[in-house]
Amino acid sequence: MTGSAETQVPAANPPGGGHLAHVQESSAGGTLPLLALAAVVGLVCVGVLVQRKTLPRLYLFASGALCVLVVSFVLGAALRPGNVPRSTAAHGTAHGANAVADKPSRPGTPVLRTLHLGGKQVGVLVVPGRPGRNLVGIGAADARAGTATGALREGRRQSGSAQTWVSVDLPEGSSTLRVSAGGDTGSLTVDTGDERPATPRALTSDDAPECAASAAGALIAGANRPLTACPSDALTAEDAAALRATVRFLADRDTTSMGLVSDDSPRGREAAAAVRSAARQEGVTVTAPGKDRPVLVTTGWAGATTVADAVESGRTRAQGVYLAPWLLARSVLTPSAGQLIPLRFTPRTKEAMAYAEALAARLPGEYPSGSGYEAWQRARGEQPAPRPRLYAASTAYVPGTMISADGGSTGGHHHGASGADWLPSGMISPVSGPMREG
Repeated sequence: MTGSAETQVPAANPPGGGHLAHVQESSAGGTLPLLALAAVVGLVCVGVLVQRKTLPRLYLFASGALCVLVVSFVLGAALRPGNVPRSTAAHGTAHGANAVADKPSRPGTPVLRTLHLGGKQVGVLVVPGRPGRNLVGIGAADARAGTATGALREGRRQSGSAQTWVSVDLPEGSSTLRVSAGGDTGSLTVDTGDERPATPRALTSDDAPECAASAAGALIAGANRPLTACPSDALTAEDAAALRATVRFLADRDTTSMGLVSDDSPRGREAAAAVRSAARQEGVTVTAPGKDRPVLVTTGWAGATTVADAVESGRTRAQGVYLAPWLLARSVLTPSAGQLIPLRFTPRTKEAMAYAEALAARLPGEYPSGSGYEAWQRARGEQPAPRPRLYAASTAYVPGTMISADGGSTGGHHHGASGADWLPSGMISPVSGPMREG
């Protein structure tokens, strides 16, 4: 069975919109017929009054002129071409029958589309969208992808992402990518262009989902540019400062030793060096994880998920798991391991939830992440908070004791938009004020 080809679910309906808004704003509905009827009745009345000479001539002329103006307005609106572009956002159905098509991707850039497969909308993300090996993320557990219908490759799940990831070789220029899920097969067009810059190495490693999440964050924010680098390629100055602030936070609480778990990515090596340098300055010994000390994790999503799982199961003993800022990913936060993370934003604010909701609309089922949100912010020209705060993640809590987005205690339950939440059935709550970065 073959599914429909590349339809797109819009991010949101216009306020006060929906099907009723289209009827009210059309020339065949709303107030225009009422205005026309009133104008005709007015002209008839004026004619009667003229014959009976019951009103002064000045009032008769004024009334007649007003009715003529109204009739002219109604006729002009009725004769206006029906294909004039509207200023309001268009409205699409869940199945894409009236869906709004994406602006075509630039050749050689990541591609984000939605296919209707197996009775539901399935997001498809292609990175980097250039000739050669590409990573295709598909929002279905049984997904396959390829360029030939009879030779679709199976995908696999990776930490931090709800997508199924398939490696596909794409030719130069325009080609058709075929995707199967839920017993259906659909297709979309991908134009890889004719340039062949080096593909970021992270796309062939466990850091690929984070790199793809960053690309998706920029795409849903409206940025359509080539993917030339991934978050794990280097340690940013902001993240280095947040790691130093975390070490100082621990030192201020009389911590004398801490565990460190890192990896061999460029960011991981730089992060480990930054942590060790800050620890020396604060008089804190850095060693392996242990039951009498906290552990600081500077790996990618996969490594951090392994650490959190090990602490939850008791295989690794630690006094809390402190995470690097880029580890705001669902698979890392879900285990009950006492996770704490320095962030320059609060996940439950309307700004951060706008990203999560846009991601859910454009890439159904995918998890929001810190790396995706940072790319969204950069594309929109938004600035993070100047100083990070430490947040605690927990998936076990009592309803009615929710911590507000501003950090204060408040009553009420933890509600999130359907399909758009950072940590379902859990909280990400501030546990410190702005941290010292100096």
